[in-house]
Amino acid sequence: MTALEPPDWIEPRGYQRTAIQRWVDASGKGILNMATGTGKTITALLSATHVVNSLDTGLFLVIAVPYQHLVDQWTEELEAFGVSPVLAYQSRANWQPRLERELLEFNHGSRSMCVVVTTHRTLSMEPTQRTLQRATGPMMIIGDEVHHLGAEQMRKGLSQEFGFRLGLSATPERWYDESGTLALRQYFGETVFEYGLSQAIDAGALCEYYYVPHIVELAAEEIEEYRRLTAKIGRLAASSSDDVALEDNPALQQTLFKRARLIGTAQRKLDVLVDLLDQESEVSHTLVYCSDGSTGVEPGTGERHVDATTDRLRTMRGLTVERFTARESQSEREQLLERFDVGEIDVLTSIRCLDEGVDVPATRSAYILASTSNPRQYVQRRGRILRTHPGKEFAVIHDFITVPSVNGRPAFLSGSEYEAERRLLKKELERVSTFADAARNHPDADVDGVPTTDGSLQQLKRQYDLLGA
Repeated sequence: MTALEPPDWIEPRGYQRTAIQRWVDASGKGILNMATGTGKTITALLSATHVVNSLDTGLFLVIAVPYQHLVDQWTEELEAFGVSPVLAYQSRANWQPRLERELLEFNHGSRSMCVVVTTHRTLSMEPTQRTLQRATGPMMIIGDEVHHLGAEQMRKGLSQEFGFRLGLSATPERWYDESGTLALRQYFGETVFEYGLSQAIDAGALCEYYYVPHIVELAAEEIEEYRRLTAKIGRLAASSSDDVALEDNPALQQTLFKRARLIGTAQRKLDVLVDLLDQESEVSHTLVYCSDGSTGVEPGTGERHVDATTDRLRTMRGLTVERFTARESQSEREQLLERFDVGEIDVLTSIRCLDEGVDVPATRSAYILASTSNPRQYVQRRGRILRTHPGKEFAVIHDFITVPSVNGRPAFLSGSEYEAERRLLKKELERVSTFADAARNHPDADVDGVPTTDGSLQQLKRQYDLLGA
């Protein structure tokens, strides 16, 4: 017989108890919107434990996660609760026979609980759905990083057979996808509990942080390409109807993508990064988030931004710098995190692999060289950086804000070009505001930042009529 039994060392915080009760009061349906690092996994398993204890029959529990490394993380937590789950991902031959056996035992009543941890993709596949539909007892689904399940393909895994439904995310809204967000709410229910970053910091669940924005200007050749792309964006946006979604305008989408890559790999970012690290008496437990593009104005020229950054930092004061990207194997990444935790690695450079589900609590400083305007990415990153760790009193987040030129006058731009550039800067400022609001140095964090010799954020706000942004 198998049942969920919380280990003795788990003492849920008050907000976790409240979250569980809110979900129970909503008839076992709803989304928990909790800041990254506040214990969503434990809260979810305690919720499932409540369901098990309230039922006379057993429970078939499915936990769906977006990435394979999260399968392993959930497995560790489940084992602490006394459960050995079926890991349903990769080759079906590795897990289908065990699932079939445990499903048969569950249906016959000889097994009180069956727990499956799978990926969103595997769950959405028809063979998986056919197998799960044979369960005859109460069923529960926990959707980790539930925003991913709003994608059209992933929704196929959201079976009506699950009577208990719990969604988890620090960012449950899907970016530029109202239909996907609506589908999640219709399936999982509304958000029944919210626990934001400021609350988590006040409660000691996350550490405090300083936020330091840095203005980085484009080089001369980059400005020329930037203006060309901005002019094209202005024309494409002006010719597009307001009710046309971005995904339905591939030309505009591609041009925006090219400009984002240009901004993400701006040459002067590495110079600023090196100068900042040179000012530190000790560099350790530092993360650097790089662009997913390549250096060089022309697409495909130069080297990967993460490689250029890694090579540049390795020449500094004998720093130990390693890449943490999708090209490293799972075992290599686990070793890198272990070495980073104990201080054998000074700096980890990454692109997106540290965005969701990877714990790096030892991090004390983070340099965000490139970020999308998608709130999900930068909110997830901030939560990772703020996890508590022995001896860690606070963290420092350095944010690189790229602009064509602080002193450049927007008068040279046409109306549509000016609006395109203004929208870009406004999105950057939205991220600055989000980071600054909960920072230890608020309200000073977004006033002057660390200005270049040419100006500051305030000057840019005035220049683009964004002082209220």
